[in-house]
Order: sequence, then structure tokens, then C-alpha cells
Amino acid sequence: MGKQFRIYLVITAFLLTISIIGVATAADLAHAWKETPIAEGSFFDVKFSADGSTVYAGGNQMFIRSWDGTNRWGGRAGTVATMSSDGNYVVSAAGDLVQVLDRNGTVYWIRGMGAPIRAVAISTNGSLVIAADDRGDIHSWTGNGESWGLNRSDLVKQIAISPSRSFVVVTTVVGLKYLTPDMTPIWSDNKSGSLDSFIAISADSSTVITSGENRVTSHTSSGALNWMKDVTREAIIDMACSEDCTTIVLGSQDGNVWVLDQQGKVLWTYPAGSWINGVGVSRDGSIIAAGALDGNLYILNHYGNLLAETKTESIIQQRSVAVSGNGKRVVVADQLALYGYDLLGEPGVTSEGAFIPAPLFPVTSPTPVTTTLPITIPSTKFTILPGTTGTPKSSLTPSLAMVAVAGLLLIVRKRTR
Repeated sequence: MGKQFRIYLVITAFLLTISIIGVATAADLAHAWKETPIAEGSFFDVKFSADGSTVYAGGNQMFIRSWDGTNRWGGRAGTVATMSSDGNYVVSAAGDLVQVLDRNGTVYWIRGMGAPIRAVAISTNGSLVIAADDRGDIHSWTGNGESWGLNRSDLVKQIAISPSRSFVVVTTVVGLKYLTPDMTPIWSDNKSGSLDSFIAISADSSTVITSGENRVTSHTSSGALNWMKDVTREAIIDMACSEDCTTIVLGSQDGNVWVLDQQGKVLWTYPAGSWINGVGVSRDGSIIAAGALDGNLYILNHYGNLLAETKTESIIQQRSVAVSGNGKRVVVADQLALYGYDLLGEPGVTSEGAFIPAPLFPVTSPTPVTTTLPITIPSTKFTILPGTTGTPKSSLTPSLAMVAVAGLLLIVRKRTR
């Protein structure tokens, strides 16, 4: 019996050590590059192309960069701008002008709106462009700049074009609207008030997820309500969804990352302890990135386990974290620079048991999110830094594991005397 006990004890200690080391080295963040604005101002609102080869950053100085650095350009104002998912086009606003540029920064066409532009959107392949101005006008154009439609609406906050390009979702100061590409109204809902600020549409265009303040809502492509829930304890600062919208990631002022399923059920929360200013998620929902106000960047798996962690030089900007579709690249912007990271290792070896379940918390007086837009700077300086490697957190380090094993072996020796 004593011999069996010793065998089991040694095997258990060995497996414990291997599992702990496995968690600690499951993934690592390698610092791939860094881009810095030439003067005062910041990047914010970042995005990957669908294939993960191109990074877009808005802000004072809009910036586009291929991951390998062979294509890098910027300098134009990007406070109201975005990139098509294929990475081939960028639409930006300059006063009352809508500009479409190609992947090399060459202006493709320019159109006037007659009033300052407050929101823009471009379809996956650049074939549909939409802009909304301060008068409430929403205008659409074809990919080559031909006028497509015009709609006079309430003041617009955000615009999203469905991947199928069959409808457009608009959040306004009054509520939610669906329009056709020629700006014909399809459906509207003013019951939601003006809470919605973020929009995500599933790849098959069947599901529309919106969020704002502490509320998250799911609609079908025809406008039918799937569900509407007050989720977070305080205001939502950012939202990201997997390709099929079965993984909904929220960053909140309560210092938590919240992850919901397609039914709106809270699966887990990750307590960062500081406002979560930006979140991103891979195409399949397996990798989640969250950037906190204190500059910490957390990489989590689908179950809420910490895979890796690093810290930027300054406060991470709102809506300025993104994960490539395959989950192998992460980009984040703080107040000083834009950073690119490669996620190395095999995240799948991490245990599934470390998430923190969270109930729904209705909020009676959510805190609004405010954003101060910086001053436009005309040009951009590009800097590439040598790669560095971040160190992921682990609940128990390998050295402590070895101490534990040594203690177990001492117990074995005592029992054999």
C-alpha cells in the first residue's frame, strides 16, 4: 500500500508541474512593431482587414499599415473614417467632404455633403459608401462615387453596412433604423431611445447586435427583436463580436470584460480593475483582447482564462483594440503610439475552468461615455522598434511548482522510513 501511495504521489506531482508550466507558457505576446505620430495627437479606433494583413487606425492622423511594414501611409485626419474589410479602401470625412482612398493612399473620389460629416461607413469590398451629416442627411454612393440614395433622418451616431450589402443599420439620437442601400426606410424602433452606440452584424447578416450605456440588444435582419438586456454594472465603453455573433465581448467602466452568448446570457466576466477602454475578438471567438485605462493589455481565451498580458506606455484609447480574424495578431493604440503584437504559442492548452460567472445587473443610472477628439495634425512620422517579448501572468510559477514537488518528495521519504 505504501509503495502504491508513493507512485501515485510522484505521478500527481509530475502532472501538476507539467500542467502549471503549460499554463504559464501557453501563449506569449511578441512586440512586432510600433508607430508614433509626429506631433501632438493620438491614434484611436483601430481595425484589421479580414485577412489580418492590414491595420487601420483613425484619430488625429489616420494611418494604414501592412503587418510586414511594406505598405505604410497616413497623415490625413481620421476622426471620422474607416477601412473596408478587404483592406483595399478607406473612407474619411474632411469637413463636409467625403473622400475615398485606395490601399496606397491615393484619392479615388471626393463628394460634398453641404454640412459637417459626423459618421461614415464602407461595405466589405468598397462597393457601397455612406455618410451622415449634421443636418440629419444620410447619403449613399456606389463604389465609383455615383450617387445612390438620400434619406433625411435624426442625427446619426453610427452606421454599419451588412456583409450582404442588402441593408444598412443606423443608430441615431432617437433610436435604431434599417435602410436599403438607396436609403429607403425598412424598419425603425424609437423604443430603444438613444442608448445604442455600437453596432455589429453577423457574417451571414442574420443578426444585428447593438449596445450602449449598460444595454445590449439583438435583432434579426428584418428588425424583429431577439432580446434586449441591461447587462453591465456601468456604461459600456466598447463592444466586439465574433463572426457569427455567438460571442459578444463588452468593455465596461466597471473594470470588467463581459462575455455573452448569442442569447444574451453572460458566460463570464474578467475583472481587470480599471476601465476597459477597448476590446477585440477573433473570428471564431477563441481569442479575446481587452485594453484597460491603466495601459494593461489582456489576452484571454474563450473561457476567460488569461493567456498573456503586457503594458503599453500610456492610457489605452477608447475603441482601440483589435484582434485579427485568426487570433494570431493584436493591435492596440494608447495616447502615444500604435502597437502591433504577435500572439505566440498554443492557447488551446489552457484549462477551461478559470472563468468567473456573472449574473445580469440592471442599472438605473448608467454613466455616459464621453470622448474628447484631439486636434488634427497634417502629417505622420513612422517608427519601427525591434521586437520585444511580453510575459504572461500565471497563477503559479514553474519555480513555485518545483518547490511544491520537492515538498511532496520529502513527504514520500518520511513515509518510507
